[in-house]
Amino acid sequence: MSSLEVFILTYNRASYLRESIASVLASSFTEFTLTVVDNCSTDNTREVVESFDDPRLKYVCHPENIGGINNINSGIHMSHGDYIVLFHDDDLMKPLMLEKEYEFLESHPDAGCVSCLTSDFYDDGRVIDSEATYQGEYKIYKGRELFDAYFGAGTNTCCPSIMYRGQMLRSHDLIFDPEVGPCCDIKLLFDIEKLGYGVASLNECLMMTRRHAGQDSTMNYVPMHIELYGYLMNDEYYGPMLSEKREWGKAKYHDFSKALASMEIKGIKDAKVLREYEKVLRDSCGCRFTDRLKYLIVVTLTRMFPGLSLKVYKKHKG
Repeated sequence: MSSLEVFILTYNRASYLRESIASVLASSFTEFTLTVVDNCSTDNTREVVESFDDPRLKYVCHPENIGGINNINSGIHMSHGDYIVLFHDDDLMKPLMLEKEYEFLESHPDAGCVSCLTSDFYDDGRVIDSEATYQGEYKIYKGRELFDAYFGAGTNTCCPSIMYRGQMLRSHDLIFDPEVGPCCDIKLLFDIEKLGYGVASLNECLMMTRRHAGQDSTMNYVPMHIELYGYLMNDEYYGPMLSEKREWGKAKYHDFSKALASMEIKGIKDAKVLREYEKVLRDSCGCRFTDRLKYLIVVTLTRMFPGLSLKVYKKHKG
């Protein structure tokens, strides 16, 4: 029987961690180990973990904080299992997630990993199910299909829901590359596809994604994706592929430059930093210097005449 290891990567989220651990231990598939990898938390994380009485549960605490991405990679490095799940400390598994993903990888040797759809849930009680961008019970992206889908209709891959083949990660030294930034999970999937493995998605909501203000994806959604685009554009393999996405680039520049301008106008981030992001975005999206001039004009005019930027951006579509 193939072995399965689940890792929950955590740092100072004891208030959410208990629910996350409980959801994993309640899985219908029971033959796994669960290791909580603590990035030197200063709250009561250890006490939360030790409050569970389950022989499958282990606890590892780094003596010092090694950074969030390196903490994820430490889970990969300490793994030995045939299959690996790298789970978030604020999300929840539905009971069938491990079982269905395990069975899928057992029956689809061409897939290097498998993800699933998720249900977003909020503190106010709202739950919103995601929907697949493909038809059928599942989709296996191959060749460059995942890359094309990501810059098109979407891929339906959610990092904490992914079950990886452990030997694939270890034999190719595949990690979450800190140089890519917070979107390194997406780059990892591109690399898996590049190596000839399929990247699969199940058309079923098997995980609950908690949405709250403390997430990187909530606070830094635009900057973290711009960092990804900049990294890909400078990569000798992915750069030419990204350059082909002209229509995507025009639309993305319009949306993201508007968000950057809004942050600059509101003083949310330093203007110099935001304008560097704009440059990276413009280069990655294949836009021109005239687009930067429009960006600067909108920021300047909005400060002089509040409320004007919305009208300007509605007329300008990249």
